[in-house]
Amino acid sequence: MTDLNERVENLEEVIDELALDLHASKVAITILSTTLNSMGKEPGLLANSFLEARKIAPPVEFEHPTQEGYEEKLIEKVATLLSKIN
Repeated sequence: MTDLNERVENLEEVIDELALDLHASKVAITILSTTLNSMGKEPGLLANSFLEARKIAPPVEFEHPTQEGYEEKLIEKVATLLSKIN
């Protein structure tokens, strides 16, 4: 049981670190997109550029199994992060 408890504790530490990394990434992306969108004086400039590029790009090949619709959800989340203007 001790081995199982240690493994659970290790997984909880990894999850906490991943959550912190995710939050830090979102903050950094928001700051960068807000700055660049403001400099470009065109609201949503980065998101629009990203979405236009996605139209001509091939489908993303993930290194891990994903559920159906994952790529579309990912694209939507990326566009949302890139569209920050204030």
